[in-house]
Amino acid sequence: MKSYAEAVEIISQAIQKSKIINLPIEQSANFILAEDIVSSVDVAPYRNSAMDGFAVAFADTKQIPFSLPIQAITYAGDSDQYKYEPNTAIKIMTGAPVPKGYDTVIQVEHTTFDKDEVTFEKAIKENQNVRQPGEDIKRDDLLLQAGEKINPLYIGILASIGMDKVAVYKKPSVLVLSTGNELVEPGNDLQFGQLYNSNSYTVRSMLAPFCESITVDSIVLDERDSVVKALSKNYDIIITSGGVSAGDKDFIPEIAEQCGWVKKLHKAAIKPGKPLFFAKRNNQYLFGLPGNPLSTAVTCACFVIPAIKKMIGVKDYRLSTTSASLSKDSIMKSGRTLIWPGKIFFEDGNLVASFADKKSSAALSALLKTDGLIIQYTTDNAPPKIEITYWHEILNI
Repeated sequence: MKSYAEAVEIISQAIQKSKIINLPIEQSANFILAEDIVSSVDVAPYRNSAMDGFAVAFADTKQIPFSLPIQAITYAGDSDQYKYEPNTAIKIMTGAPVPKGYDTVIQVEHTTFDKDEVTFEKAIKENQNVRQPGEDIKRDDLLLQAGEKINPLYIGILASIGMDKVAVYKKPSVLVLSTGNELVEPGNDLQFGQLYNSNSYTVRSMLAPFCESITVDSIVLDERDSVVKALSKNYDIIITSGGVSAGDKDFIPEIAEQCGWVKKLHKAAIKPGKPLFFAKRNNQYLFGLPGNPLSTAVTCACFVIPAIKKMIGVKDYRLSTTSASLSKDSIMKSGRTLIWPGKIFFEDGNLVASFADKKSSAALSALLKTDGLIIQYTTDNAPPKIEITYWHEILNI
């Protein structure tokens, strides 16, 4: 049986990055860049007005107040290049090109004018209200690096430099399965001996930000033919819950081998989640998660999500952990590495963690109102080592 650290490393070593695809920028939010983004243009590409007002040559300005004849009007999008005429003004709109020879724009609120002449009534500074080429972004500026997440706020920036597509790592297609003859879908009446299927919903909701598509074949009966059919499907990742322990019908590892999957890991010295199973077939991955609902959630967080993060190009794909201490009234003993949900808080300036009250691996409600996972490493003749990881870091790209 592998240690927690060994299990993490076995899975990490087996996982390869997904292929690179070119996505329309409007579809690329929350994908990971596969290339550096370098601007090929200046933004803005020409001098333009930051205000509605009047363009003048600063050398032509006089003691306030003074007046100039209006030579022309120019709008954003105009391609007309007006020739500079000394001692004249051009009426100009926000975003319009500032004609050569004119270097200063006075906002309309500081003037009075008619169709022929404008009078300037407040002090003027040279170059005021004129945006220079590349003032926002310069040609050859490095804006984003490969491995960064495309924030939704960045989409407009990509558009502003003329990009319509961007190279990103493909998100995987995932099949989620729950095994067990006792399972019933929510919305149906329970008969004696039946349970509602929660695991498919837990896994699907946890993985949603990281996947291209998630197909849920909610209940696979504890029958060999059903399992063979499920494990033969063509998805980037197949995730099962249940059927990996030591019961008479826990035959997913055995059938996986018959279906061409190569076992990489079966059983880890962790609580909950000891029966964890992981296998690979060509470029496909199979995660067999334990069937107890809390075990499913914990192993999904600790093993499946980091694996998918690596696939889609996230640089820091491993769980981000921080050292902490246990609150004095929070004790759980285990001969294995304990990974349990709990509260995380500061006490007298120190980071402190407290295990959730529910102590059963079947108790999914242990997740309620928790801040993250508490990892307790047990060492001989020494106090346990405590690390924490927050849900918001686990569940976000």
